[in-house]
Amino acid sequence: MSLSLSDLLSELIEAKVEFILVGGLAAVAQGAPVTTFDVDIVHMRTPENVDRLLQILNKLHAFVREPSERKLPPKHDALMGVGHNLFVTDKGPLDCLGAIEGGFDYDALLSKCIEIEFDEKPLKVVRLETLLEFKERWTDDESKLRASILRRVLERKK
Repeated sequence: MSLSLSDLLSELIEAKVEFILVGGLAAVAQGAPVTTFDVDIVHMRTPENVDRLLQILNKLHAFVREPSERKLPPKHDALMGVGHNLFVTDKGPLDCLGAIEGGFDYDALLSKCIEIEFDEKPLKVVRLETLLEFKERWTDDESKLRASILRRVLERKK
């Protein structure tokens, strides 16, 4: 597996998958100095969009990331749900989330996004303020550290 998160994003965009970038890469895209090793998306859960997502997952030889040695393929029904579907692909890890903290799905997150240009194409990215709100709800050390970094980035942008 060749780790190329930007290539993974490009593949999703080229396949016309409707999604919002969330998580660490969304923070990086807005100037936060954090490290991430996966792509986290909240995808629109319509049958047509999930079909496009499934096609690209199959093209990238995706399988469910789990502790066992089994390589389970992505499932349409699972991608239609609100749960988290965590995959390994040829381009790197991809987390396809039906909804995130507080039940925010694609439609609920649209008002909390900005659109940036990525490879000369539009990319929906959840706002730093929203990422900070989510991180502040968690009490683990990594989330506290991320929240501190996001807070500083937002202060500098003001």
